[in-house]
Amino acid sequence: MAKSYTFQNIGNTSVIIGTEATMGTAAPEDGTGATLEMPVTEFSFSETNLHTLSQAPMRTGTGGTNLSDDMVKWQKHDRMYEISMTFHASDVALNRVCGNLFEDSSNPLSLLGSMPTTTHFKHAVSNTIPVTIWFENSSHDGEGVDMYFTSCMCTSLSLSGDVASNGGVVMATATFQTAYAPTEAAYTLESTDGTNTAVTAHTSVFNMHDLTTTTLDSEDLLLYSFDVTIERPINRIGFDSSNAFRPMGYALGGYSVTGNLVCKRDGEVDDAIDNEAGMALSLSTGTYQIEGAKVFVDSAGINFDEDGWKQTIPLVFTYDSGATSNPVIEIHTA
Repeated sequence: MAKSYTFQNIGNTSVIIGTEATMGTAAPEDGTGATLEMPVTEFSFSETNLHTLSQAPMRTGTGGTNLSDDMVKWQKHDRMYEISMTFHASDVALNRVCGNLFEDSSNPLSLLGSMPTTTHFKHAVSNTIPVTIWFENSSHDGEGVDMYFTSCMCTSLSLSGDVASNGGVVMATATFQTAYAPTEAAYTLESTDGTNTAVTAHTSVFNMHDLTTTTLDSEDLLLYSFDVTIERPINRIGFDSSNAFRPMGYALGGYSVTGNLVCKRDGEVDDAIDNEAGMALSLSTGTYQIEGAKVFVDSAGINFDEDGWKQTIPLVFTYDSGATSNPVIEIHTA
């Protein structure tokens, strides 16, 4: 067989999120569902033939020790495919990802103490929360053949900003998982009713140089960098061996929200971290804002840098126990 000259490259690949109507069925190509081209800078996804081998134990006795071919099988019943994308933290992108992660897609994006709103999803049931993620020209066959992942759920969203990196633009990394095997085929998510959002629409981004408020426990901090991560587990339920071992559904777990601040080490920082109770955090550009009403400091440290000592402040976010309707974290995008 002749050597193939087919190849893939990241510069020829668009990453698009499509809204589904039914769990287990990819977003329609006819334009009836909303689609969003993500402003990605890098991405990765699991290989199509993701599997682990399961081997029977060795037998004892003469001639029975070695493995035969009927003693080895692919494990398909518990597969979870993973997709990761890093992108500019634009208003449009954050709204879309948070709509999948905690079912709030409009400003402010609020993760409440009562969430998750939905604790389980079922195959073949109407549901617009899971998404199809489409990688254009990413099949083994290369250009013109695509790869898409059906009924993906976000398991983690991280926001990170550094005043000295990336022009100050805050970057986001979202991790998704799906229990449905990916599809390699020509696929075009087109919208004919104006609900397709191109990458050129991401004109507003979160930038560290635009920060006007950086407070912890009402103390003003000189912030060099920060990161915030929202995580939750997704577990597949059951399998259908006659249909590519697709899942019967998903079970969704609770959320963990953590973060880190790196600030100039001074008296204001000392006053802020000398507090055993939950306190308020606010990072704001006037448009973009991250708020935590009840955050706790976990093992603050020092960076002995030549350009001035800095305070590192690990944080754990919680909601005010007065009511589960209170937010654990709010992200303002407008």
